[in-house]
Amino acid sequence: MRSTSVAPHLHHDPLTARTVFVAPQRAERPNALEGASFPCPFCAGNEALTPPAVLRAPASPDKPWRSRIVPNRFPIVLDGGGQHTHHAHHENFPHAVRGAHGVHEVVIESAAHVRSILGLDPAAWREVWELCRERLEELSDRGDLAWAMVFKNSGLRAGASLDHVHSQLVALDFVPPAMQAELAATRTAADPFGDLLRQAVAEDRIVAASGDLVALVPPAPRQPFETWILPRIPEPYFHATAPERVAALAALTQSIIGRLDRLVPGADYNWWLHQPPFAQLGNPAAYEAPAHWHWHLEILPRINGLAGFELGAGCHITTALPHDSARLLREA
Repeated sequence: MRSTSVAPHLHHDPLTARTVFVAPQRAERPNALEGASFPCPFCAGNEALTPPAVLRAPASPDKPWRSRIVPNRFPIVLDGGGQHTHHAHHENFPHAVRGAHGVHEVVIESAAHVRSILGLDPAAWREVWELCRERLEELSDRGDLAWAMVFKNSGLRAGASLDHVHSQLVALDFVPPAMQAELAATRTAADPFGDLLRQAVAEDRIVAASGDLVALVPPAPRQPFETWILPRIPEPYFHATAPERVAALAALTQSIIGRLDRLVPGADYNWWLHQPPFAQLGNPAAYEAPAHWHWHLEILPRINGLAGFELGAGCHITTALPHDSARLLREA
């Protein structure tokens, strides 16, 4: 039974140390990829179907927009406008429950109904990434947010409900477990990302490069053709990167997705941008970026499904050796 009147909130399971976002309203999302028919809310001319934009390109409202960022109509968190929001305790739940506070937005990447980033002009695609960088920079200055992530769900198997090219941006008032684990792991080595890059060269896992950004297959890929993009030199925050790195990331993402599409036509995929927590929140020392940290984009094709072992054990199974994936991507 659906309860769409319940605001998004967090449930914590102490046995598994698992936190789950409960957002009943997301059950009402329109799903064009499952055959529903309705006007596309992301197309130019249908702006009334989304909340007003928080950022757009070009910035001038007198010019037609090419890309824009709007609040998500079906969010997993609620924005208190810079203040923490509080929700009544749910008496039916004896475990820990609290309101889900943060920002959840949609990055609409084209005014036209384009279904793939490969259909976007490279200059317009660079503009999308600059818009994401600018929005992350804005959110980093708020005192109520701890961390943010830009991510893409492309295709039904990757969790998308609309085929108009778009990404999403979520900012939270806490650091989620995956990011905590990554930060903890990188603190145990003197130069973890330098080691990653050197090992990728030694093991022939470099796929491509643009400027001082490198695309490589990680040493333990979760899916065939999983690829990470990162700068060669330490830089913790994408929102503080230079314009030439934004342009390089745009070029590499289109290049890698083009290669993937030639190897597995129409493959669904996810990607997400990882950077450390915002240093401005609370005690700065607690959120200090580790030395030698590199922001990075992880691109995960959805070729093999997740089954009982993966879900129950937390270990992935892939059918391709890392260096073979890198070689095939280079040659595609």
